[in-house]
Amino acid sequence: MNLTILGSGTCVPLLERGAPANFLQIGAQNILVDCGAGTLKQMTKAGIRYQDLDMICFTHFHPDHIDELPAILHALNWTPGFKRTKNLTLLGPKGFKTHFEKMVAPLGGVMPRPDTYQIIIKEISTVFHLAEFEIHACKTKHCLESIAYKFKTGEKSIVISGDCDYDDALIKFCNHTDLLLLDCSFIHEHKMIGHLTAKECGIIGLKAKVKKLILTHLYYEPHIESGLYDQYRLREARKNFETAILGEDFMVVGV
Repeated sequence: MNLTILGSGTCVPLLERGAPANFLQIGAQNILVDCGAGTLKQMTKAGIRYQDLDMICFTHFHPDHIDELPAILHALNWTPGFKRTKNLTLLGPKGFKTHFEKMVAPLGGVMPRPDTYQIIIKEISTVFHLAEFEIHACKTKHCLESIAYKFKTGEKSIVISGDCDYDDALIKFCNHTDLLLLDCSFIHEHKMIGHLTAKECGIIGLKAKVKKLILTHLYYEPHIESGLYDQYRLREARKNFETAILGEDFMVVGV
């Protein structure tokens, strides 16, 4: 399994950090997990063909995690010289089917339904089985529908938390995972309900005994220089998990 971080940032636009988006390659399967604004451009910069996507998974429905979906579908339908023939699976938490229809309906003729392939809409509660791997889900403390994903093949696993808060159930879900990509929105003194702090990330990594911890969904503090704030964040996380690292756009990690 290979993970490429396409967006290590948040809803707030930053030149150095894109909106949340991650690309997973598991065997022959190409999977996008969340797709905030600019994901298509980030994929292009990373040399990843959006034409080859097999599945897009969504942790929740906030705009910075899902808003690029219509643009991706529009590109798949209207790229010159390209005709998609393989189906595309869209996977999300409970309520995703309804949300998808509400999202694309106002677009009308701008994004016609494809006639050479099918868009397959699926909702996940606990586990989704595929031939080469499994996708597990765990409810998180962020919003009504938010979930974390675990991608598991053989003895290897990757957990992508999405936006979340501290939760014993999440710690259990991440137990002994090879790679945990975890929401680390702020340092602890700037804690906001519904998001993790660097201190909490370190504790989760320690308690879950994960092998590698990468911090993502990185907000900035307007009164602190961004590089300095990242130093504070990393130092705080490493008090409990010594090898924690900060995610960066276009970082590639293999498991």
